[in-house]
Amino acid sequence: MIRVAFNAIPLRSTLTGIGNYIVHLAAALAATGDVDLYAFYGGALRHETPSQRSGASRASATQVARRIVKHAVPFRRTLRHAQLEWLFRRGARRAGIDVYHEPNYVPFRVDAPVAITIHDLSWIRYPQTHPRERVRWLERGVPRAIARADAIIVDAEFTKRELQQAFGVAPSRVNVIPLGVAAHFHPRTPAQTRVSLSDFDLAHGRYILTLGTMEPRKNVAHALAAYAALPGSLRERYPLVVAGARGWRAGLLTRRLQAMSARGEVRFLGHVPDAALPDLYAGAALFVFPSLYEGFGLPPLEAMACGVPVLVSNRASLPEVVGDAAILIDPDRPEETRDAIERVLDDDALRERLSVLGRRRADRFNWEACATQTLALYRALVTNAR
Repeated sequence: MIRVAFNAIPLRSTLTGIGNYIVHLAAALAATGDVDLYAFYGGALRHETPSQRSGASRASATQVARRIVKHAVPFRRTLRHAQLEWLFRRGARRAGIDVYHEPNYVPFRVDAPVAITIHDLSWIRYPQTHPRERVRWLERGVPRAIARADAIIVDAEFTKRELQQAFGVAPSRVNVIPLGVAAHFHPRTPAQTRVSLSDFDLAHGRYILTLGTMEPRKNVAHALAAYAALPGSLRERYPLVVAGARGWRAGLLTRRLQAMSARGEVRFLGHVPDAALPDLYAGAALFVFPSLYEGFGLPPLEAMACGVPVLVSNRASLPEVVGDAAILIDPDRPEETRDAIERVLDDDALRERLSVLGRRRADRFNWEACATQTLALYRALVTNAR
């Protein structure tokens, strides 16, 4: 078996894209029986499959140090990384790790083959949608990470081209391994969604859904503008449901959504538990995803797997991922999105066609295939290291 260590620090907080990648890929790798997994949450390297429950439940001395350093030192991120790197290197040596997989761009320095996953270059293309500290960290760290990595993984051909353009990375060094859609995302009947949707005071097939972390890049304001321009009769029949965890610079948007929700203009759910997400997707009449930039974009595929028609931004990797199974929208033109929403909601045949195409498209992406390709890459790294 190949001993693989994951940096699982992203699992200490609410799951977003990278956290979901770690959890689902690790579970699929463990299911192969060919990988012995180790997880690093910021303390000792643990001999276990990375999981959100494990990461979130353990407070370590490192976390305490992080809070102290955060308030005392201007270069806190660099010092924190150095401290975590020392802990990780010590654990990797003791465990005899064969491969270290860094799922979050910048790896620790270790005496083992290193695979890194670069999910997108949004911090270059849209730096205004990230905290300055994170942009500076990635500007310093990613070039070194690229130079140091034994293998580079990206989620889409789009990101591979981005790496070539931004950093001159040879195409042969970049491995495109698409993400997967979990099996629990599938169509559901009104009876199957009733319990979950009743908790949100929603009716199956009677709402428009937009979902994503509340941060500038997700472009939630676009969905709000498009929806507000719809005829009153449609808005009365189909409330707009906005769901997603609080992200960077979410304060103003969150307050706006809370005020709109109080006036009955939208339904703002905030963070939705993972267990309720499949029902929330499956019960929607339409899913709208106007993100400015994605390195892959799982939410549209998850909605498609649930049989829901999808409107998705025509930017970055999203057209590559959804193919011809969704309607592409310009994230800078909410009036066009308004027209597309109205067209889909008023056309039963179009909704059914998009539902069928979407399910077929989503069937092409699964975590088992992602794990198989990733495992092949690990094996190549181990062979080359001998």
